[in-house]
Amino acid sequence: MRHQRWLLAAMALGVAWGAAAVAFDVPVLALDLLLHLGPTLAGVAAFVTLIGWRPAGPATFTVEDDAFVAPVNARRTVEIAALILVVTSQAALAIEGGGLVDTLLPAVLALVAAVPLARSLRVPGQVELRPSGLRVPGRWRAVDVPWEALRPGTPWAPRLRTQRLDLVVATGYLVLPPSERRAVLGVPIDVLDVHPWFLADAVRYYVAHPEHRAAIGRRAELERLTLRLRDGGAPPALPPGPAVVRQPRPSPRQSPAGHRR
Repeated sequence: MRHQRWLLAAMALGVAWGAAAVAFDVPVLALDLLLHLGPTLAGVAAFVTLIGWRPAGPATFTVEDDAFVAPVNARRTVEIAALILVVTSQAALAIEGGGLVDTLLPAVLALVAAVPLARSLRVPGQVELRPSGLRVPGRWRAVDVPWEALRPGTPWAPRLRTQRLDLVVATGYLVLPPSERRAVLGVPIDVLDVHPWFLADAVRYYVAHPEHRAAIGRRAELERLTLRLRDGGAPPALPPGPAVVRQPRPSPRQSPAGHRR
């Protein structure tokens, strides 16, 4: 919900500021530049500041709608809000126009910013663990992966720099068109507010322990799961098979919750 509020606020600010730039002509040059370029400069500055920031997130989930949810993180929220601010403000400048250059240049800049914005909006903003399996909501269509479809001993701990969770699945279980089914489903998790190793451990745990799946979505189960993983109860990750070459076998290391694989 907070994510949507930030995006709506950025869109409202961009539209309002752009309308003010179209409606008012300030005789003071500095104020006129601020009126016309302020949102764009603020959005670009925020976007550039985020480069290189890869938040790890907490070793826990939120509990929503009878599910354990890894929600979208603050980095992705600010990134999309910044891009929305740039697109809306530049679109307003293009509408104001006044000449070919004054119309064409902001229109081109708006299109340039719209490309990463569209890409960001396509990436699923959360991952849900449900009693029936793993759900990746998506923007237009949810991807549901039943627990039975996941290969035991997977997923492997994602590389912190890569931030992608590779789900090795039996393709017949996926609720997707046949043309989109594949043996390894890569889920981007750099946008999630959860530690990637904790997420991988939790998924492997429920793949190996079907007796606990029915309790997913209860706070008591989340507390039990967190303590279990902290005490080293995550099933070990198996080495990837010969057909799976995306992710090398992770070396033994300390997890964020304090247990060693």
